[in-house]
Amino acid sequence: MDFLGPYFWLFAVLGGAIILGLAMAFGMRRSAHATPREKAVTEAATRADYAKEDAERPD
Repeated sequence: MDFLGPYFWLFAVLGGAIILGLAMAFGMRRSAHATPREKAVTEAATRADYAKEDAERPD
């Protein structure tokens, strides 16, 4: 079993990178095909978050 040690970690690291890459590709593809309504809702929520952060910032 000692000879599998380095290969196990190699496959674990490469497998994790591949899974992460697939998840990122899925997310990018999904957001690229968002409807105009979904884009507007996302934009409005982002602006609201920024406004909330600006209001909480002590100046």
